[in-house]
Amino acid sequence: MMTSFKKIACVFGASAALAVAATPAVAADWPTKPITLVAPFTPGGTTDIVARAIAAQLQRELGQSVVVDNRPGAGGTIGAAMVARAQPDGYTLLLGNVGHAAASALYKNLPYDFEKDMTHITTVAVVPNVLIVRKSLPVNNVKELIAYLKDHRSEATYGSAGVGTTQHLSAELLKKQASFDAVHVPYKGASPMMTDIIGGRVAFALDSAASAKAQLAGGNIKALAVTTSERTRFLPDVPTLSEAGVPGYQMSTWYTLEAPRGLPAWIRDRIHQAVVASMKDPGMQKTLEGMAAEPGGMAPAALTTFVRAETRRWTNIVAGFSAAD
Repeated sequence: MMTSFKKIACVFGASAALAVAATPAVAADWPTKPITLVAPFTPGGTTDIVARAIAAQLQRELGQSVVVDNRPGAGGTIGAAMVARAQPDGYTLLLGNVGHAAASALYKNLPYDFEKDMTHITTVAVVPNVLIVRKSLPVNNVKELIAYLKDHRSEATYGSAGVGTTQHLSAELLKKQASFDAVHVPYKGASPMMTDIIGGRVAFALDSAASAKAQLAGGNIKALAVTTSERTRFLPDVPTLSEAGVPGYQMSTWYTLEAPRGLPAWIRDRIHQAVVASMKDPGMQKTLEGMAAEPGGMAPAALTTFVRAETRRWTNIVAGFSAAD
């Protein structure tokens, strides 16, 4: 379902086996103290849920406490900057996401370069975004939504969890590819955004399937399309945006484990191996399924290539956005 991830994973999949063979005996000396996993958004959101789920698995696999440290602000860049400045010893990690690949184009004077100043370890989860509207909005598909917004310009607004978040990027990509306009209304998290979607204070959003799942089940919102290139097994009756009239649209919310640049390869590989093992755990599988997430485990070389490609892609996409200070 996450086509670009699958292609890269297939090309580089063999690197995981090579990494295992190359890990030196000294790897047994790490970790010897608790590990901090920085979640760069507020507690309770999808990022926090993913962070706590993988932290519990890493703690079991590595035999040391893994503490989640929420450092929200500026679209996840405050937490990322903290990790970029940390020692590359494996004791400070970041839960990265697609917003970090776009941050350099959205924010002026970032004190780090996500592509170059991080050691890209592995993916944790990949979640589709869903185009949602309130139940009472008189539209039932994407074409009707776009027509409605063009005819009711005062209502042409969309919500996001903040500048540079996946909701923001998804919506701007949709506006660009579907040739319509809507005003961005950023919130301090997905929960207040969802409240205003249901209340009709913004017209639509492209929220993560994990975040939107409960409200969809409760019938408070309608799902018009998913953002992935193929339909997701979690919402099999919901078309892709490409099927719904926006050809070529593709966007996924990916979550990765990152460390400061200079992390020793054997520590990087040990963390990667721990994540791969965790993806086989029934409890982790249940957690991911409950979030409508596909499991991670991409090899470091593949992820490095993917982050480079995503950075170029989103830099080009957000070239027309207004830069944030």
